[in-house]
Amino acid sequence: MFKWPGILTLLLGVLIGAPVAEAQLAAVDPGPYTAASGYFPRWYQDTQGTPLELCLSKTLSTRAPGNFMCTLLPNPGIFDETKPVAFPGNFPDESFWMLAETSIDDPGNGLQLDVYVAGIEAAFAGGVPRQGDQQSFARIRIRATVPVAGTYTVTHPYGVDTFNVTAPGRRAINITRDIGIGAPGNFSGALAGNIGPFLTRAGGPIQETNPETGELETFIGDPNLTEAVTGSPFGTNFVRIDGPNGLSIQTDLFNLSGKLFTGGVASEVGVDRATYSRDAQRTWISVFANSSASATLCFRESVDLVGDPPSPCQFEMTGDGSGLFFGQDLAPANLPPFVLITATDTNASATTLTQPLTDIVKISQARYSWPNKTLTVEARSSDEVEIPSMAAEGFGRLLPVSGVIQRLVAVGIEQPPAKVTVKSAAGGSDTEFVVIEGSPVTQPANQPPVANPDSGSTTAGVTVTLALTANDSDPDGNLPLSIASLGSVTFGTLVQSGTGAVIYTPPPQVANTQTETFTYQVRDNLGALSAPALVTITVRPNLPPVVANDTATTSAGAPVTINVLANDADPEANPMTVVNLTQPPTGLGTTNTNGTTVTYAPPASVTTAFTTTFNYQARDSIGATSSAATVTVTVNPAVAADSLAITQAQVKAGSNNRYSWDIQGTTSRPQNNQIRIEVTSTQGTALLGTATPAANGRWKLSVNNSSAIVPSASPGVTVRSTFGGVRTGNITVR
Repeated sequence: MFKWPGILTLLLGVLIGAPVAEAQLAAVDPGPYTAASGYFPRWYQDTQGTPLELCLSKTLSTRAPGNFMCTLLPNPGIFDETKPVAFPGNFPDESFWMLAETSIDDPGNGLQLDVYVAGIEAAFAGGVPRQGDQQSFARIRIRATVPVAGTYTVTHPYGVDTFNVTAPGRRAINITRDIGIGAPGNFSGALAGNIGPFLTRAGGPIQETNPETGELETFIGDPNLTEAVTGSPFGTNFVRIDGPNGLSIQTDLFNLSGKLFTGGVASEVGVDRATYSRDAQRTWISVFANSSASATLCFRESVDLVGDPPSPCQFEMTGDGSGLFFGQDLAPANLPPFVLITATDTNASATTLTQPLTDIVKISQARYSWPNKTLTVEARSSDEVEIPSMAAEGFGRLLPVSGVIQRLVAVGIEQPPAKVTVKSAAGGSDTEFVVIEGSPVTQPANQPPVANPDSGSTTAGVTVTLALTANDSDPDGNLPLSIASLGSVTFGTLVQSGTGAVIYTPPPQVANTQTETFTYQVRDNLGALSAPALVTITVRPNLPPVVANDTATTSAGAPVTINVLANDADPEANPMTVVNLTQPPTGLGTTNTNGTTVTYAPPASVTTAFTTTFNYQARDSIGATSSAATVTVTVNPAVAADSLAITQAQVKAGSNNRYSWDIQGTTSRPQNNQIRIEVTSTQGTALLGTATPAANGRWKLSVNNSSAIVPSASPGVTVRSTFGGVRTGNITVR
C-alpha cells in the first residue's frame, strides 16, 4: 500500500488532543544495506539501548506450533511465506521492526476497540518490492466503534488521544498517524515518530531456535499470543477508552512481534550478470556475482530450497580470490525466469538475492554513413530458439535479415550518435561505439538575402497592400524570405501582413500629392539578414467622381428604376453612392434611391405626354462629391391592353411521334403587336412560337411535323400580346 510522509488520517471523530512527547528511538542502522534485509536498515534502536532488526526470520513458535515468531504477511504473487525470503522475488511488501496490536470486543455498552496498532513498518512506495522504493515509518492506528456522540479519550502505551465524536457508529474514531517517510535511502524519519521505547513481553523475552540456521534467536514477544507488555514511556502498558456517561473499556493484552538484533552482519552480494544462451542443441545459464573474497557463493533456479536436507545451493560458484564469482548450469531442465544467488561469509548471515535471467545481446555492426546519412545496426541474441525482438534506443526496431541476425537501417540521421544501445525483449542489452564512414559535407557560409526597392501608389484614404518580398531573392536559395525589420512612415500607418507583405493606409485627405518612404529588411530561413531596401509610396489627393446626365421613359403609373451610376466614373475607381437626390416639380412624380439606383414614380394618370427632370450627385467612398447631374424622364399616357381571342386551337398526331399544331385568333390592336403562344407538353409549359397580327387583327401560328414538343394528355394554350392581353384555352387533339 502507498503511504505519504507524516500521514494523519482521521475520519468522523475529530482529534482535539494528541500526545506530545520526545522521540524515543535513538538510532537507525546507517548501512550499507543489503539484499538480506531487502535493502532496508537491519535495525532500529530505542533510547533504552534495545536494537530490533527487521523481523524476517522463519523461526517457529513452540507455544503456538506452526506459526512464525515474526509477523510475515503473505500476498499472492508477491510473497509466499512458506518459501525462503529472497529480494525481490519473494519478499513481503509489508514487514516490521516492531508491531504491537490489540482489540477489545463490545462488552455490552456499545463501545468497541476495532484495532490498535503501534509499530515501526517497512513498505514500498509502489506496493511491490522494488529497489529504490523502500520506505519506513512509525505508525499509530486507532479505530473504535462508539454508541453515542461526545468526547472520548484513548490512553495507550505511547500517549493519550482525545476525540470529539459527532457521528457515532462503526469506526467513528478512525486515526492513522504515519511519521517518517523520507527520500529514497533515508530511513531516519521514523526516529521522530511516537513509537519508543520498544514494548517487551511482561514475562520477558522469548528464545526460539531458527530451523534454517540452528541458531538461538531472541524475540520481544510472540505475535500468535495475547500477553501483557511493559516498556511504555508513560507507564500506560494498556489501551483504555473513556467516553461520556461513564463509558469505558480497557485491555492490557497485546500481540507483540519483534526480534532482538544480536549484532551480526549480513553477507554482501551483488550480481554482475545472469544470462542464458540456447540454440537447437542445448541451453546453458551463466551467473557472474561479487562479494567479499572470503565468501562462498552458489545459486539455484527456484524460490524453493533444493536437495535433502533443503539447501539454497543448487550450483556452486567459483571465486577468483578477489571477490568475483562465476557459476553455470550447462543443461537446465527448463529455462527459469530468474536465479537466486546466496552468499555466505565468515561471521555473517547468509544473503539471497533474486536476479532475472536475460539473454545476451551482441552488436556486430554499428556504422554511420555521412554521405547517405544512415545508421546501420546489426545485432543478435543468445536466444536462437525463441528469437526475441530487439530495438535500438532512439532509432527503432531491428528486423530479421538472415538466421539470427537482425538489422536496422535508420535513414535521414543528420548527426551520428557516439554510441548505440540495442535492447532485447528478453531483457538483454549491448552498447557499442558507432563507426563513422566518410566526413560531413562542409556547407558554404550562408549569404544574406537581397532586398530590392519597392514602390506603390494610392489615393488619400485608400489602403494599399505591397508584397515586399515578391521581388527579393536569396543567393543560396534559403527560402522563404520573411520581413525582419520594418521602418516607420510619416503620414499614414503601416502594418505587416503575414511574413512578406505590408498594408499602408494613407491619411483620409491630402491637399497635394505626397511621397511616403520607409525601409525594410528581410531574413532567410537560416537567419541571415539583408541590407535595408527603400519603399516609396505616392499618395495623390482623392478626386471627386465624374457624373453624366441620364434619360428614361415610362408611362403613367409605371415606376422606372434608373441605374444613374452606370455612366458615371471615379478617377481612383473608388465605390460611389448616390447622394443629394432632388424631387421633380410638384405633381410630376417622386424619386427615391437606395444609394446605387434611382427609382422615379410617375403620376398614376396622365392624359398627355410630358417631360420632367431631377438632379443627383455621386460621392465616392473617401467622401469626395461630384457636381450635379440631371436625369430627364419622359412620361407617356398609359397604354391600354388589347382584346385577345382564340378562334382555333388544335394538334394533329402524325407518324414517328411527330405533331402538327394550328393555333389562330384575333386582336383589337394589330399595329406594333406580337402574339406569344405557349402550350402544355409532357415536359411542362413550352413556347410553341410567336405570330404577327395582320392589319385586320387576325393572327395564326402553324407548326408542322414537329417532334420537339409532345402535347400533354389534355393540352392547353396560353397567348400573350405585346400590349398585355392574355387569353387561355383548350387544344383539340385530332
